[in-house]
Amino acid sequence: MSTPELSPSPSGSTTTPAASAPSRPARLWIGRAAGIVFGLLLAWLLIEVLLRVLFFSLPPRLQLVLDQVRVTPFSDRTLLPDPVWQPDNEYLTIARPVQGYEQFGSAEVRFEVDTETLWGSRAAFRTQQALVDQHVDGVAIGDSFTFCFTEADDCWVQQLSTLTGRNIINLGIVSTGSVSHARVLANFGMPLQPPLVIWQWWGNDANEDYGLAALRGETEVQSPHPPAPARAPNWWDRNSAVYVLLKLFLGEEDEFEGSLQFLDRETATEGDLRLAFGRPYLWDAFDMAQPHNQYGWERTQQALIEAQGMVESYGGTLLVVLIPTKEQVYRELAGPLIGAERMALLDRNYALMQDFCEGQALTCLDLLPVLREVAQRGEQLYYTTDIHLNPRGNAVLAETLAAWLDAHPDVFGSAP
Repeated sequence: MSTPELSPSPSGSTTTPAASAPSRPARLWIGRAAGIVFGLLLAWLLIEVLLRVLFFSLPPRLQLVLDQVRVTPFSDRTLLPDPVWQPDNEYLTIARPVQGYEQFGSAEVRFEVDTETLWGSRAAFRTQQALVDQHVDGVAIGDSFTFCFTEADDCWVQQLSTLTGRNIINLGIVSTGSVSHARVLANFGMPLQPPLVIWQWWGNDANEDYGLAALRGETEVQSPHPPAPARAPNWWDRNSAVYVLLKLFLGEEDEFEGSLQFLDRETATEGDLRLAFGRPYLWDAFDMAQPHNQYGWERTQQALIEAQGMVESYGGTLLVVLIPTKEQVYRELAGPLIGAERMALLDRNYALMQDFCEGQALTCLDLLPVLREVAQRGEQLYYTTDIHLNPRGNAVLAETLAAWLDAHPDVFGSAP
């Protein structure tokens, strides 16, 4: 059998058969793989878009872990806009001056905020310099329950001003304790010497007072449950909602502990009431058996005694308003969900403040009986997924204070 001859090329050299192209099955599988990859990428992109569009309809647990994801990789805007408040070394937190700013308490709670600085200070308040420049009948000092997680007209401070015809200035600052409140009174209240100082207390004040001391390096007391060091987010953490949820669902929930401590884990529904209870934050911040809260409680007591002295120095009246948790107000709904032990933890914290009021002869207004009476009529006074009083709860607070002032006409000394 003869061997086939190689024909010469036009240039005179011999040629070999060209390398064969990929076989038809190989091309088919490459095409299918490319299609699958494209489909997955397209699906990923569509889910990213949907999570952003539907963010405010997602379950609270998902909202909490996604709220700092950017709307797009090309901007710094996050799914939940930054709050108007920021850390501060003197007050723990201060608000910055804003106008018409949409503020969120949670993804379900939003309200418009206007704040102004007073006398050129770095701290801004939910009031106006023009009101401060008039005759001031009273100032309200406290934390976010005084700042109010409502529209301005629904806040109890404004409602009380309307009900009484008095000029009452809102000096509330979010995420602050009694030490901060005493400093606000000294720096912004005392120059006004208002006849009435309304001092609002909530059960995490001692914890906040410890937090301020720790921030300033004024204590060596350590919390037994310090927050885990925050891990620096990578590009995917900041820009991919799908990536963040995959980490959550694949068992990396510990990484989101800082956010999920504000998740009310249990929800109760009764008639028109729908309330979620039992965020883990409460069990550490309200536990007065913890050494850091005990330290903070000492500072809380000292701040209240100092405030009483400041107000008495010019003949004013200090009224301390005690605000309970929604678990205490809706005890029948919350108790079976969070358990008797945790319910007792909240009650012990509250009773400690009640006993201090009595022991120091402070004028204290306990809102627990008032709010419970209204709640037992089936009215919802707190937000579903937020710890704060809703507009109706603020109205009850304002009406209660107005009634107290009617019963104590000597506070102002003259007609409006």
